[in-house]
Amino acid sequence: MRLVTYSRLGVPSIGLDLDNGILDIPDAASCFGRTYHVHGYRFPNTMIDLLNWESGIEVVKQILGRYMKTPTEERPLTYERSSVRLEAPVPRPGKIIAIGTNYKSHIKELGHEVPKVPLVFAKFPSSVIAPDRSISIPRVTSKLDWEVELAVVIGRICKDVAEKDALNYVAGYTIVNDLTARELQKSDVQWVRSKSLDGFCPMGPAIATADELGDGSGLRLYSKVNGVIKQDSNTSDLLFGVPWLVSWLSESFTLEPGDVIPTGTPGGVGFLRNPPEYLKAGDKLELYVDKIGYLKNTIVA
Repeated sequence: MRLVTYSRLGVPSIGLDLDNGILDIPDAASCFGRTYHVHGYRFPNTMIDLLNWESGIEVVKQILGRYMKTPTEERPLTYERSSVRLEAPVPRPGKIIAIGTNYKSHIKELGHEVPKVPLVFAKFPSSVIAPDRSISIPRVTSKLDWEVELAVVIGRICKDVAEKDALNYVAGYTIVNDLTARELQKSDVQWVRSKSLDGFCPMGPAIATADELGDGSGLRLYSKVNGVIKQDSNTSDLLFGVPWLVSWLSESFTLEPGDVIPTGTPGGVGFLRNPPEYLKAGDKLELYVDKIGYLKNTIVA
């Protein structure tokens, strides 16, 4: 399944991205009866509320199953994609726990030794921005760089879990562009400011559920700037895989539903090119991950 947060006529909701359009999940739940409501109340209409409901993803699977078995003329209506506005799947995560130096190709281009554990840093939730939105270059940087990343979305409260059990706590996966102000990253020593400026966490277009993507391995991912491929890799190049990361992080933090874990970026970033390349006003970014889709944004002054 591909779960989306979207708005239509200014009203936000959650939906399923189907071949024939966007199916509003709360509307479908109402159509198929109060069986799919929570404790007799209306169905959740935000992604955080859905993920906080322990049975939420499973109930959405049931709703989708009912939809597919219903005769076409009796199904709830779907919205054409052109009539809705996609939002970030988790518009305001509780935590964004990002992973650095986790692709072998990126470690190689950095010239670093292979780390025994990954680097961990935070991105402020306020840096999240939706697909297809313009990203303004902040005045404090002239060295804006791209980083395509597979991101884990947590679906259950997770603390001190074993690696073998870690996927039970993963709701699914989305795409994050870990935009970075390189001069701030260098000058600040720690990375929070350089990674958390407004608009520096484009996210989307959907959450592809873990039952379809498993541990997130074997997925092609790439980034393009103005149609030119800059990064082109596969999640099989990850040094630390998703189950290990979730287990390891849960030793230090309680992971909560809706928390997002960008898992690192592959080689091909701008500041390590010869000569270095940085994003400028007018640039069009396109990020892709297999089975999740495309995350597109435009850079503006």
